Amino acid sequence: MTSNEQLFDALLRHQVGLLRLSGSIRKRIFAVLDQADSAVLDRLVARLGRPDPRLSPMTLLRLARLSKIIKQIRLDAWKEVAGIWGEEMHALVKSEPAFVAGAMQTVLPVYVDFVTPPAELLRSIVTRRPFQGRVLREWASHQSRTDIQRINGQIRVGMIQGDSIQTIGRRVRGGMKMSRRDAEAITRTAVNHYSNQARREFVEANKSVITTEMIVATLDGNTTAICRSLDGRRFKAGVGPIPPFHFGCRTLRTALVDPEPTGLRPMKPIHQKQMLREFAQQKRISVPRSRNKLPYGMKTQFDKFARGRTREMIGRVPARVNYQEWLGRQPVQFQNDTLGVTKARLFRDGKLPLKKFVDRRGHELTLTQLARVERQSFIDAGLDPEKFL
Repeated sequence: MTSNEQLFDALLRHQVGLLRLSGSIRKRIFAVLDQADSAVLDRLVARLGRPDPRLSPMTLLRLARLSKIIKQIRLDAWKEVAGIWGEEMHALVKSEPAFVAGAMQTVLPVYVDFVTPPAELLRSIVTRRPFQGRVLREWASHQSRTDIQRINGQIRVGMIQGDSIQTIGRRVRGGMKMSRRDAEAITRTAVNHYSNQARREFVEANKSVITTEMIVATLDGNTTAICRSLDGRRFKAGVGPIPPFHFGCRTLRTALVDPEPTGLRPMKPIHQKQMLREFAQQKRISVPRSRNKLPYGMKTQFDKFARGRTREMIGRVPARVNYQEWLGRQPVQFQNDTLGVTKARLFRDGKLPLKKFVDRRGHELTLTQLARVERQSFIDAGLDPEKFL
C-alpha cells in the first residue's frame, strides 16, 4: 500500500473510533439525565396529588411550586451535561492534530516536521465555531429551555385533562426520551464537527505537505442525499465544504499527502536502505552500506532514482472507496469491534450489506429486528434466527 492509502485507512479507522467516542459521551450524559429524570418523577408523585381539571387556586399553587422545582433539577442536569460536552470537545480538538501528525509520520517514507496549531486556536474552536447554527454552550442552553418547557407542558396538559398521575408520568417520560434523542444527536454532530475543524487547522498549518483533501461519506447504508453527492469529491486543502452537513452526520474529510514536494524531503534510514537495495539490484552492483559507499558517479543517479521511488511510495490520492468494501477488507477483529461479533458474522458470512443494518431513518436495527426480516442471512452465517427472537 502507498503512504496515502495507508493514511486513508488510518483515518477511516479513526472515524470509527470517533463514533465510539460519541457513544461513550452519550453514556455519561444519559447517566446524568437518569438521575434528573428520577428526581422529577419522584417530585411529581410527591407534590402533585390527584389531578384537578378545574385547576383550583390550590392546584395552581402546587403546579407553580412543582414547576419551579423541576426547572432547578433540569437546569442543574443540563449544566452538568454542558460541562461534559465542554470537557470532551476540548480534549478532542487537542488530540486530533496530534493523531493526524502521528499517522502521517508513521506511513511516510520521509521526515516531515509537522506544524501543530496553537493551543489557543484549538480551544477557540469549541467556544466560537457553531455547528447547525449554534456554538456548544448555546446548544446546552437551548436544550435546557426546551426540556423544561416540554416537561412542564406535559404536566399542565395532564392536569387540564384530569389524567391520573400514572398517565402524566408517561407523558413526562415521553418528553424526557425526546430530550435524550436530542442530546444524542447533538453529541454525535459535535464530535464530528470539532474533529473535522481541528483537522482543518492542522491542514492549514501544513499546506506545504497536504495539498488535497477528500470527502468520505459512506459510513453506513443510509447515507443522506447531500453526503452521497459529496462522497469521493476532492478539494484543494482548506477549500470546500466541511462536515457535518446535517444532524448526526458522520462524514469526514481525509487529508492526503502531495507526493511531489514531499518526495524531496530526507528519507528515513530504513527506506534509504530499501532504496539502496533496489538501486543496486537495478545496476547489478553489490549493496552498499550507505549512499556514501556508492561507486564514483552513481550518487546523482541514486538520488534521482530514490526521489522517483519515494514519490511512488507516497502515491497519488486513492480512488473513490465505498465504506462497505473498505470494511470488508479489514481484519475480523476490527469488523467485530465495529459491528459487534454477531453482526460482523452476518456481514461476512451472511453477506448482509450494511444498508440492511439500519432502518429508513438511519437507526441501527437490533439483532431481534434483523432476525425477523433477514432470516436467510442468519442461516447463511450459521446462526439460528429463532434464538434471537
